[in-house]
Amino acid sequence: MNLQGIQQPEPSHELRIIIDIALHAGDILLKHFKQNIAVEYKNSDDFDPVSTADKESDEYIRNELKKQFPNDFILSEENDAIPTDCSKRIWMVDPLDGTKDFLKGKDGFAIHIGLLENGMPTLGVVYAPARKRLFWAQKGQGAYEKTEENYRRIHVSTLTDLNEVRIITRSPGSDKRELDAVVEKMPRKESIHDSGIKVPKIACGEAELHINTNLRASKWDTLAPQVILEEAGGCIADICGNELDYAQPELKWKNSYIAASNRSLLEQVYPMVKEFYKIDS
Repeated sequence: MNLQGIQQPEPSHELRIIIDIALHAGDILLKHFKQNIAVEYKNSDDFDPVSTADKESDEYIRNELKKQFPNDFILSEENDAIPTDCSKRIWMVDPLDGTKDFLKGKDGFAIHIGLLENGMPTLGVVYAPARKRLFWAQKGQGAYEKTEENYRRIHVSTLTDLNEVRIITRSPGSDKRELDAVVEKMPRKESIHDSGIKVPKIACGEAELHINTNLRASKWDTLAPQVILEEAGGCIADICGNELDYAQPELKWKNSYIAASNRSLLEQVYPMVKEFYKIDS
C-alpha cells in the first residue's frame, strides 16, 4: 500500500499488514455482494444471520493473522476460539459488520480488525469495501481515512447541542429493541442510517452521536472503531457511562454502548437513557 503524502507518523509494520489484510478481505466480500449466497442463523435467531461471505472473510483474516503474528491470540465473531488472558496481545475481528444490510444489497458493511494490548485498544482498521472507505488509527498517532482520491487526517465535529447533532441510527428492521425508544425521543438535526461504519462516520465529522440498540454488541464490534474514534477526538462508553472493559470475561457488552464526538454529548444522553430504559449501572 502506498502511503506517500500522508501527514502522519510513519505507520508501523503491524498497521501496514492489517491494512493489506482488510483490503484483501474486502475483495472477498465484494465477490459475494449482491449474489445468491448461503445464509445460516446463529442459535436459530432470525435477526442474527451469518453468510458464506462472513465465513470466507473470517477464514482469510484469521489465517493471515496467524501467519504474520503467530504468538498472538485472535478473537473473531465467526470462530469459537475465545482467548481468556487479556494481558496478552489479542486481535479482535469482525469479518463482516453489517451482515443484514449486506444481504439486502446495502453498501455500508465493513471489516473490523483491532488490537488489544495489555487490556487496552491500541490499533484499529475499519474498511467498507463497497464504498472504498478505509479508516485506521494507532494509539497516540491520530486517525486517518483513505478514500479513492486522497488521504486525510480525520477529526470529530465540535457540535455540543443535541438539537443540532446528526445521529447514526440502525437501518429499519422488523426486530423491536427497547433502546429504540430512546433514540426516537431524542432531539436531533438529522438521522443517518448506516451499518458497518457508524463510529468512523462520527470520527470524521459526518455525525456526532450513535446509541447502539443491539444488545448482541460484543468486543469485536467496538475495538477497532473505538481506537479510530478516540484518536479523532471522540469518546465511547457503555450506556451507564462506564468505560468499555475488554478484560471482562463476557464477550457481549452488558449495557450496550454510546459513541459520541465529545464528552458533553455523552453527559446529555445518559439521563435520557435512564428515563426510557431500565439499566444496571
